[in-house]
Amino acid sequence: MKYFSNKIILKQNLIDNYLYLKQKSNKNICAVVKANAYGHNAKAVVKILGKYCNFFAVQNLYEAIDLRKINKSSIILILGHCINYELASEYNISVMVESEKQLKEILQKNIAINIHIKINTGMNRFGLKDKNELKNIQKLLKTSKKVKFEGIFTHFYKTDDKNITNNQIEIFKGYVDLIDKKFSPIVHIGGSNMINYNVQFASFVRCGISLYGYGDDNLKPVMKIESKIIKILDIKTGENVGYQNGFIANKNMKIALIPLGYADGIPRSLSNNFQVEIYNKKISSIGYVCMDLFMIDVSNVLANVGDFVTVFYNANYWSKITKVTNYEILTGLNNSRTNLLID
Repeated sequence: MKYFSNKIILKQNLIDNYLYLKQKSNKNICAVVKANAYGHNAKAVVKILGKYCNFFAVQNLYEAIDLRKINKSSIILILGHCINYELASEYNISVMVESEKQLKEILQKNIAINIHIKINTGMNRFGLKDKNELKNIQKLLKTSKKVKFEGIFTHFYKTDDKNITNNQIEIFKGYVDLIDKKFSPIVHIGGSNMINYNVQFASFVRCGISLYGYGDDNLKPVMKIESKIIKILDIKTGENVGYQNGFIANKNMKIALIPLGYADGIPRSLSNNFQVEIYNKKISSIGYVCMDLFMIDVSNVLANVGDFVTVFYNANYWSKITKVTNYEILTGLNNSRTNLLID
């Protein structure tokens, strides 16, 4: 093992989450694996889901190429802008198109490539907002034998508000209704909470954070992180632990050092305010989280150097303490100083 710490992907939880989302939505699922699968490890996720899922989405070309090397047949869609259409074509990567101008640039390259047209229904990031532009795009596509209209999609920005979301659905339907019968693109919607809406004209729902265990009580977290105690110290009453008097002992105690810190995605704002587990017992952290270490109080537990400590098991727990989203917690754990294990 290269490191003291392990990032463990719970394979069955991931599979169960995928199958649950598919059943609940009554649609196919596009697995969103951008940002290294929300910090979980995209290659591991794609390998696990490969026999269940045939549609993955990423943010950029190089994420897509990494996954194409381990999955030869599934659709891999770049949700953001593609920086090299020729390379996307070479690796059979599907790209997002959001304007007539962009499509013309692709057509001039005379390459074989699959496109997914993005519709802006209110998020106001990417996507076209003019129905006439969609008509013009389809006219251009009819002149090309190499560019395939593989998909059309949109994204929903406030899915906890049914009025806003239903309005977006109607806007999107207006564009889908304009699709020429010559084409039969995949119609897909996102994000994860869209599994709760019955959008009959869509065939896929793009699921990100729900795939990894969040947003529904029936979902199970897919990742946990464990580390080892690397040192145990005896501390006397009144002594300081860590930086800036972050903790002053009010009694004689034993503390243990854990070799993970904010460089590994443990927010410094957790300092003095979170617990880990040793032998299924909750143990409090003490002092400020350091760049590469944090400290725990092991005065009342039988602990030894080399013992495993469960550091992370649920992003919602850290999110509640730090007041940042579980998305930020998970993607912050996208580090390289842990061994990857599949359980």
